[in-house]
Amino acid sequence: MISRKTLAYGLTANVVILGVISLFTDVSSEMILPILPFFLTQVLLASPLVVGLVEGTADSVVSFMKIFSGQFSDAAGKRKRFVALGYGLSTAMKVLFPFAQTWPQFFAMRIVERTGKGIRDAPRDALLTESTPRETRGKAFGFHRSMDTAGAIAGPIVTLVLLSTVAAALTLNDAYRLILGLAAIPAVLSVLVVLFVREPERKPQKRQSLRMTFRGIPTPLLVFIGIAAVFSFADFSYVFILLRAGLVYGTTIAILLYVLYNIVYAAHAFPAGILSDRYGRKPVVLLGYIAFVAMAALLALSADLKVLVLGFILYGLSYGMAEGTQRALVADFAPPETKATVLGAYHTSVGAVKLGSGLVAGFLFTIQPQATFLFGAVVAAGATVALFLWRPPARS
Repeated sequence: MISRKTLAYGLTANVVILGVISLFTDVSSEMILPILPFFLTQVLLASPLVVGLVEGTADSVVSFMKIFSGQFSDAAGKRKRFVALGYGLSTAMKVLFPFAQTWPQFFAMRIVERTGKGIRDAPRDALLTESTPRETRGKAFGFHRSMDTAGAIAGPIVTLVLLSTVAAALTLNDAYRLILGLAAIPAVLSVLVVLFVREPERKPQKRQSLRMTFRGIPTPLLVFIGIAAVFSFADFSYVFILLRAGLVYGTTIAILLYVLYNIVYAAHAFPAGILSDRYGRKPVVLLGYIAFVAMAALLALSADLKVLVLGFILYGLSYGMAEGTQRALVADFAPPETKATVLGAYHTSVGAVKLGSGLVAGFLFTIQPQATFLFGAVVAAGATVALFLWRPPARS
């Protein structure tokens, strides 16, 4: 028995295994993501507006999968099968990425790949919730975010090493495609690790209509999900931050700044979860929102390298404080019998706005890059004020 006073308390085998899965998955994803906007614009000849369309649509459309996968998971009383299916589908698409010849082809692959994420996220978050004591739920989500982001640190570094060594002698087209192909390897490893997850005992639930499910959600929790969706609308895709840096200082500097963002994210996610267990979720999420507003405001004012460095640090702090903590907050107040469904509703709500967010950000970026960040700062500031005024419900 692990003492409650130790740092490892609450980090059960499932929590650690799910963290390792996310580590491998993010090594794969983050080998791809730093070069994605440049692959789209330089190789597949997409415009910034198309980049916004690709990322916004992918995140938005597949988010609708999350509420349904959560509902099916609750009804089946099983989580692992949905987690395995989601990771497997994403991996299959990553194998195909290097073969895309046009941006519409890549667009279709990207949507299917993100559908895998839509299938797995809500059941995985519910599995995390059910695999740790209530008093360490924030720690478990924070640990998972830190493992996820550790992969996000390693992935871009691997890409930088490849670009400066093996891929240096290749054309830009061949270099990017080589990296896309190699990125499938850690994704395959993540699917294999899913086999070690142990499903907690849980009885199947009678499947309810989504309308009946939503009637059981406390009104304050619905309000919080709405606030999180507004903030998500402000949270334009990372690709525009990379483009902002890359257009001025080049791809290598952009990727290094992205590594810095992920280091800050990983360093803060686990402590943020512990702090939220001790002092409450709302103050920690608020700090994350404030950091995002500051980042967007800075990047709206200047593209100086020092400003970009500070901006990427604030961006990592924002995600480290808010991302896992928001999920833990939703899990706290969701009815136990529909935990995955409500987590799915949260994921769907914050993802559904991404299409509009991506299109607005892409349109503004084509006019003037600063306008994208000013838009984000203003909308995020509104969400921050709303969260400050929000009062949490009683725990479920």
